[in-house]
Amino acid sequence: MLSIRPTIAEHALYVYGRSIHPELFQIYKTKHIQRSNYSARIDITGDGHVITFVCGHLVISEVLCSCQQLLPQRRRIISSPLRSKFYQEVDRNAVIRYTTECERESVSPDMFWMVQTQLQRSECDQELLQTFDSSGRIAYGAVSYLHVEERENQMLVQAFHTFPDDHTILKAVSTFQAL
Repeated sequence: MLSIRPTIAEHALYVYGRSIHPELFQIYKTKHIQRSNYSARIDITGDGHVITFVCGHLVISEVLCSCQQLLPQRRRIISSPLRSKFYQEVDRNAVIRYTTECERESVSPDMFWMVQTQLQRSECDQELLQTFDSSGRIAYGAVSYLHVEERENQMLVQAFHTFPDDHTILKAVSTFQAL
């Protein structure tokens, strides 16, 4: 199966107060987390990631993907294009606190290659890594890397998504906290 990432040009961050059906996405890697206070599912998709955090009967889902992706409108809390750096925070009924900081950065080809290589060499149980096929214009494909730190009441996800055709790196740090 060919796995080429869409360009960064129209990517956005969406946050929902509900679960998002996984069949809406081409999923490459998945990690499930179960703690006494929360459960989570983290997916690397063809154009980004989906993180679903469940605490009691409340849910927060973070979706980083192309604007062309068909997504539901119902219970959408945030819809933010990824043009530069931004910060968002959401509190759900004093049960879940969610924060994210995202940054889209264009770098030199040498810096891009160095970051891409370091991400591909990283491997441990707390990480999800997917290397995509080349688009044909550049000899190497994109990389999605998610580092997950789980604690009893909190989960932190550091995400890096690379876009070789544009020498762009999309970085996100998201914290999900069970209050």
